[in-house]
Amino acid sequence: MDNMKLIGDLLHSHGLKKTPIRTEVLELFMDHDFALSASDIVAKMTAGHDRVTIYRALSSFEEHGILHRASEDGQGTKYALCGHKCPDEQHTDKHAHFVCDECHQTYCLEDVQVPEVEVSSEFTVERTSFVLGGICRQCQQ
Repeated sequence: MDNMKLIGDLLHSHGLKKTPIRTEVLELFMDHDFALSASDIVAKMTAGHDRVTIYRALSSFEEHGILHRASEDGQGTKYALCGHKCPDEQHTDKHAHFVCDECHQTYCLEDVQVPEVEVSSEFTVERTSFVLGGICRQCQQ
């Protein structure tokens, strides 16, 4: 199945209209095996979309379970495609992420689940982050 069909189906299944910017942003994510920041996306876009529109698209995708926050660094938040259908406003793909110390790319480790952690009733956990660091395969070569 080609990316255009996948993108159309993905947007439709999450109740979002297929627009040129949403299509191009999702194409970028599908073309990369690592997470992207808003600045990465701005640099890679073929059309001159403004930053506000890109941030709105990313926010909408996160709210609708299409993207999840993979990591944060000096460049800001990096996002990755959800590995499976996440319901709106609740991401169910709780997996680890790997950040390369050399190239600073963030990779989803779908097979590495975040361990369950119990906390006191004094706290309400809303996010969990499990990040591993080291050198990626590309940088080791």
